[in-house]
Amino acid sequence: MSHTQDGSELLTGPGAGGLLRSAVGNSGGVLHSWQLDHVDHRPGRSTKALYRTMVSWPELDGPQAPAREELFGASAHIGEREKNLYVAEQTLVMTDGDINVRVWRYPHDPWLPMLPLVCYPDVVGRTLQDLGVSLAPTDPAEPIAIDVVSYRPGRRAVLRASQGDRAVYLKVMQPHRSTEIVERHQRLLAAGVPVPAVKAHHNGLVVLEELPGRPLARAVIDEGVAACTAEDLVALLDRLPASMYTLPLRPPWTDSVEFYAGIVSSSVPALGPRLDALVRTIRDGLAALEQRMDMRAHDVVHGDFYEAQVFVQHGKVVGLLDIDTVGPGRRADDLACLLAHLSVLADYGNAGRIDRAMQVRVEEAIHTWHTTFADRVDPTELALRSAGVVLSLATGPHRQQEASWEAATEAIVRVAEEWVSRARQAESRRLAGATSSTQEAPGQQAPPQQSAPVPPSPPVPAPAQQSAPAQYSAPLQPPTPQFASPEPSTTPRQSPPATESAPLPGRSNGAEDVHSGDDSPTQERRIDSILPS
Repeated sequence: MSHTQDGSELLTGPGAGGLLRSAVGNSGGVLHSWQLDHVDHRPGRSTKALYRTMVSWPELDGPQAPAREELFGASAHIGEREKNLYVAEQTLVMTDGDINVRVWRYPHDPWLPMLPLVCYPDVVGRTLQDLGVSLAPTDPAEPIAIDVVSYRPGRRAVLRASQGDRAVYLKVMQPHRSTEIVERHQRLLAAGVPVPAVKAHHNGLVVLEELPGRPLARAVIDEGVAACTAEDLVALLDRLPASMYTLPLRPPWTDSVEFYAGIVSSSVPALGPRLDALVRTIRDGLAALEQRMDMRAHDVVHGDFYEAQVFVQHGKVVGLLDIDTVGPGRRADDLACLLAHLSVLADYGNAGRIDRAMQVRVEEAIHTWHTTFADRVDPTELALRSAGVVLSLATGPHRQQEASWEAATEAIVRVAEEWVSRARQAESRRLAGATSSTQEAPGQQAPPQQSAPVPPSPPVPAPAQQSAPAQYSAPLQPPTPQFASPEPSTTPRQSPPATESAPLPGRSNGAEDVHSGDDSPTQERRIDSILPS
């Protein structure tokens, strides 16, 4: 098997067809066609991929069996042990002595043992009944419908089970994680935070009530700034209880900008110089901020706060999803995460993925909410953090195998550059204001900036990772001395070696990605349900 250091070439190139053909044939099937659907690439470490295939099963359905659509997953590991493998019986492992490739047929994901028990209508009813969960529909005879919201091979799946007008959400994860997630929900509910109630949980399956209202992602496209107020969004975050500060630190997206830039440049090498410039400018800008303000974690944060996580109704915030990453952090990170995602959403208008009227409404919301957010946190930090989140989102088009993903990736990088430009503008305004203040009061020294009281430092975090961005149009301004010039680097990007002694930027070496954005729903997308025959 020819391969790159992390298996990405093998799982995304023509050689993947041979792997799938072997796996399908080993199960008694015939592979007719395949298409790469989703890629999780961790340069120098591992690759996971999801494929849509057309397969026939002559041994089951007869020699004239028609081909039907199936999902297959594959994982390649080099120099890294496969962690938390739970059910491997229905997988095929192939090796050339150097690289191990594991292939499985959906839903038999070896990391998600409960997935086969919830993904089919004729099975999920029994599973819910065994857990004591009843949908209590108006017509009990009505069948249960399964809607696969997202599936990320080896990491998690989210499904919606509905019967009539009643529904629950089924969150499937690696079993060692579910107890912690349930406890977080319970603590937040007790503090009055409007998160979904847990109806049951077992072995990596968490059954959640459906929230009222609708996602802010839909409302902001339809209603723009009328969807809710910026003050409501900030107030929602301020309701996160101080008791959650003792949880592991949620590293900001900007802690891993080198990591995400490495992923993006490995898929689109031509963007390497621009990515180098972005990383350098974000790093230099944050370093300059540390010279004038306290940058420690003062707040309890959501950790992945964006428009799909917030539910609204009648112009009010009524719900909050995916609280897996709640813990100590900086309020600017949560607010920047929302602005970054919205700016990427707005940029979809330039590619025709949302119409012009929708784009205008989203841009109006960005402008209005940004004004309020910039009054709450330092505007320079807000813009730099937004640029970092957008950069993490630039991994999405290739990961999700979007049409024209190279162009989509470049557009997201451009959005990150625009946020860096906004950071320069904010810093220029601050410096101009400081100069004006000094001139108005000659001979008087400006009082030193006061820092908010800082709680005790939280424990050292587990590694970090991230999600996706958008455009916000703003005139470019010349850089101020606080930021490095964004001239492209002439030095080619070097990927870190895949050794145990060389951790990737922004990550703890060898640690499990418990609180990383690699598990973020941002990195997922809806897929069609694959039903059994």
